[in-house]
Amino acid sequence: MVKVGITCVLLAIILALIPCLPALARDTGTITITMTGVDEISIAITLEPTEWYIGDIAADMERKTSPPIEWCILTNTGNVDIDTFIEGEDAKWVDNPGAYKWMLSSDGTNGEDTYGLWFRISGDTARGYVPVTKAESEFWPYIEPVQHKQFGLKLLTPTSFDADKQMQTHIIISAVAAS
Repeated sequence: MVKVGITCVLLAIILALIPCLPALARDTGTITITMTGVDEISIAITLEPTEWYIGDIAADMERKTSPPIEWCILTNTGNVDIDTFIEGEDAKWVDNPGAYKWMLSSDGTNGEDTYGLWFRISGDTARGYVPVTKAESEFWPYIEPVQHKQFGLKLLTPTSFDADKQMQTHIIISAVAAS
């Protein structure tokens, strides 16, 4: 009887495996993926001029570039549409940058040892002058390759500051591929 029981269990296992045998067989298939590469993406801008020498200033005065809103040309020299951004920084004493600085205003106003800086893009009648702050903000959306934008700057000097110090600051204009 033991032989009959083992034979029945063995037969049951074999019968259970018969529907699974095709699933256990190994077979392969091929998927073909075809792609076409695009040219290298290039994001690049140029600015001309890259320096604004103001000269001697007094407290609580306004200075604009000349011409006021067409002073600098930003050109998209890359091969994709771009969005551009702008940010400023505190102005530092050239002879000893760690010893004295003017804070860049967060809203374009000026105060004691605080200066305001603004930009205006030629043809942008909706925004007019826009404050430059230490936080990156939109400069101009969607500039096509080879297209350019002209803009100017406006400075509001601090209402009071230490005189006879040459001050310097930088503006950073950056670009990313437009979405």
